[in-house]
Amino acid sequence: MAKAIAKKEFSFSDLKKKFSSEAKFKEQKYFYLGKEFLECTGIPGPSYSAINMFLGHSNTSKTTAAILTAVDAQRNNVLPVFIITEQKWDFDHAKTLGLQCEKQEDNSWDGFFLFNNDFKYIEQMTDYINSLLDAQEKGEMPYDLLFIIDSIGSIPCKMTYEGKGGKQHNAAALAEKIGMGIHQRITSTRREDSKYSATMVVINQPWVELPDNPYGVPRIKPKGGEALYLASSLVFLFGNEKNSGVSHIDLTHKGRKVAFATRSKISVLKNHISGIAYKDGKILATAHGYIKDDPEAIKKYKAESADYWNNILGVSSMTEVDFDESEEIFDDVSYSEE
Repeated sequence: MAKAIAKKEFSFSDLKKKFSSEAKFKEQKYFYLGKEFLECTGIPGPSYSAINMFLGHSNTSKTTAAILTAVDAQRNNVLPVFIITEQKWDFDHAKTLGLQCEKQEDNSWDGFFLFNNDFKYIEQMTDYINSLLDAQEKGEMPYDLLFIIDSIGSIPCKMTYEGKGGKQHNAAALAEKIGMGIHQRITSTRREDSKYSATMVVINQPWVELPDNPYGVPRIKPKGGEALYLASSLVFLFGNEKNSGVSHIDLTHKGRKVAFATRSKISVLKNHISGIAYKDGKILATAHGYIKDDPEAIKKYKAESADYWNNILGVSSMTEVDFDESEEIFDDVSYSEE
C-alpha cells in the first residue's frame, strides 16, 4: 500500500511577504479653497499628490480656483510653480486674491513661487516639470511642489509647432509625457516613503461633443485628448457642459455698470478619491475669492471690500453705488449621465 504524501505546511504570511509590497500611504490631504468652495463641491479643493483638472468654458472662474490653490500652498510651505502658456497671467489679480507676491522696481514680481512662461511646445514644458521633480528627488528642491498649468490645450507639441503635426500629435505628446510619465512620478509621492509631495493642477480648455441622436445631450471634452482626464484623480467642472452658463452681478455707478461678481456652477465631474460628486453647486467669484450665492453674503462682501471698490471707482462711500443683477439668465442645462 502506497504511503500518503505529507502536505507541506502552508503559511499565508510567508506568501504575502514574497509576493506583496507594503501599502503605506500618507494621509489624504486637500488644498483648501474656502468654506464656500467646500459647500459648493463637497471637497475642500485639489488633492495632494495627484493630477487635478479644472475643466470649463471661458470666464467660469477656473483661474480664480487655481490662484486660491496657490494661496493655500504658500500658507503650508508648498512651493507653487506657475506654468503659463496663454500669456494672460495677471500678478495684480493674483495678489488681490491673496497670493504673497511683490512687484519690484524693474516690474518683475518676487515671492515664494516659481514662474515660467517661456514655452513654445509641450515637450519644453514637460522637460521643465521633470527637471524640478529630479531636483526634488535629489534633495536640491527641499519643498513640496504644486504645479499649476494655465492652460493645457493652448500649446502644441514640437512636431505641430514645426508645422509637421496636428491634433493627434498634440494628444499623443500629452499622453506620453504627462499621462504616463509625469503622472506616475506625481502619484508616487503619496507613498509614505516619499519625503516630499508633488501635485498638479491643470486648467483645461474644452470642446463640446454634439449628441449623436435628437434625445442626447452635449458633452464637454478636454482639449488635448483624453489622457489627462484619465490620469486626473479629481476633475472639477466649471460652468455647464454646453456653454459657460454664467451670470453676473454688476455695480451701477453714475449710470455705468461695473462687473462685481460672476455666478458660476462648480461641480465634481470625476472623483477617484472619496466618491463625493456634487453636481448642483452654485457660487459667486469675486476679485477677492469665492462667496456664497445669497443676498446676505453679497451684502457682507460689499461691506468687507468697501475700501477696494472705493479705490477702483474713485468714490468716498459705497452708498454711492447700487447693486443690480444682470439681465443675462443663468443657463441651467442638466448634466449628462455617465
